[in-house]
Amino acid sequence: VAVLCAVVLVAASAFLYLGREGPVVPSSEVKMLVVLPFENLGSQEDEYFADGLTEELTNRLSYLHGLGVISRTSAKQYKETPKTIKQIGEELGVDYVLEGTVRWNRIGGGESRVRVTPQLIRVSDDTHLWSERYDRVLEDIFSVQSEIAEEVIKQLDITVLGPERKALYEKPTANLEAYDYYLRAAEHWTLGYLNQDANENEKAIELLQKAVELDSSFTLAYLFLTHIHSHMYAVGIDRTEERLAKSRYALDRALALEPDLPEVQLALGSYYVRAFQDYDRALEIFKSVQRARPNIPPSFLGFIQTRQGKWEEAIANYEKAFKLHPRSSDLAHILGRRYAWIGKYEKSEEWFNRALSIYPDLYYSKLGKARLPMLSSGDTKQSRILIGALPHHILTDYNWFILGILERNFDEVLDRLASTPYDTFAEAHFYIPVDLAFASVYHAMKDLSSMNTHADLARIHLERALGERPEDTRLHATLGLAYAYLGRKNEAIREGIRAVDLYPVIQDAFEGPRYILNLARIYSVVGEYEKAIVQLEHLMSIPCGNNISVHFLRLDPQWDPLRKYPRFQRLFEEKSIDKPHPELK
Repeated sequence: VAVLCAVVLVAASAFLYLGREGPVVPSSEVKMLVVLPFENLGSQEDEYFADGLTEELTNRLSYLHGLGVISRTSAKQYKETPKTIKQIGEELGVDYVLEGTVRWNRIGGGESRVRVTPQLIRVSDDTHLWSERYDRVLEDIFSVQSEIAEEVIKQLDITVLGPERKALYEKPTANLEAYDYYLRAAEHWTLGYLNQDANENEKAIELLQKAVELDSSFTLAYLFLTHIHSHMYAVGIDRTEERLAKSRYALDRALALEPDLPEVQLALGSYYVRAFQDYDRALEIFKSVQRARPNIPPSFLGFIQTRQGKWEEAIANYEKAFKLHPRSSDLAHILGRRYAWIGKYEKSEEWFNRALSIYPDLYYSKLGKARLPMLSSGDTKQSRILIGALPHHILTDYNWFILGILERNFDEVLDRLASTPYDTFAEAHFYIPVDLAFASVYHAMKDLSSMNTHADLARIHLERALGERPEDTRLHATLGLAYAYLGRKNEAIREGIRAVDLYPVIQDAFEGPRYILNLARIYSVVGEYEKAIVQLEHLMSIPCGNNISVHFLRLDPQWDPLRKYPRFQRLFEEKSIDKPHPELK
């Protein structure tokens, strides 16, 4: 998701950090540039304006075929850094640095003015090639951005094609108030994404709605709207047809305004992925856009290839993006997850460590790293230490639940569930009412009365939710498990199979295995042990190492009824985390 977010919002975006392997060596044919975050010399509340100026300069320069531009995602790591230009240049593998300051002077009763002072520096000898001061009325801010980009092109002797020059001088909107709402929305979106805070997402949407009310031709604002709505749908914050319709409406507005704009086409490709899992159409669009926007990283391609089960190609594209655009905690984290999925846990840990070296507070990489000992060796003690260091978060509570089950510390798990502030553990592809978690613990404890009580409460919750969202795969999956605990065998199997059919592995090799694992659980609970083993055999033959491993199978009490079966025992003999998956040989 993170990759799609960045690609849709900023076509030139890229990610990643090479860490200990040394600086990236830029191509001799392409000059490499980074636009460092411009320093805000105005009031603190104007920080978003300086950030917006930095991003816009990055975008405009990234349109050029003859210039490699480091994404703002990577560049922002150097905001207020004490590092020298030479150090930054070596870490990012760039030849040139564009930096500067910006001050917005709000003049009461008159025109507001903005002062921008950029400077272009050659990294090799720390030479200041060019500097200028632009002191203009605020209405000229887009012209200032274009003039700065033009001067950089001149100083670096970059050949500019006709369509590229046109893009350099395009204005996103003629309404400065609408543009201000747009920039403020970006600030709220960032907070919402990093903290999975739906309220921040809604604030961003509200600001963007104001922007398009002021300027109904503001294409980028519509793109931002379609992105946020589809993100909320995709990650499960609001998986309703209404939310998806809002995304499509904003996308249709952008398509009506500028159908050939590469950013609009990328948004269309993203929508095909999120709404329909139509990867072939999305790939066609990406390849077309790549011809117009050469600096788009191959991470979008890697995202699609992951879903198609083309693991080696996907990882290669992520690492290619990494080499081109260093210091992105986002893609370092994504590579950590991809390596965990294919069972290469040492490589996974390396990438999580890289992500944390860039952004020490990145929660998801801390969580990913905390799960690795359980997955790779069954070391629950080490995972306990790492989970214990995590901040309060819904996924922290959920992983305490998983850890306690694996350790069979049932009383501790019950205490934690009783004190959790959440009524449901949920993310993009799982939705587990706390009552269902209680039921699973009591099932392991063989306390059937308590199990039935909580399973029925979960059933009521899930049936109501399914009435509102009948195509939500997560709800079918967990309702099937609730039915299994209640002894409603046929209904349980029906719902489990329904979830697998709605989201098959052939449609999404990354998330589809979750529903096979859930079906195996259902079969085990209702006593269809051979069928449960068949599902587990399938899982252990494909990459799904962040969901299950041989060590999870050994520890998890839910598989106790299967342990007497030779086919189940052979899973431990034939599968080793040190062996490559058959699909990866």
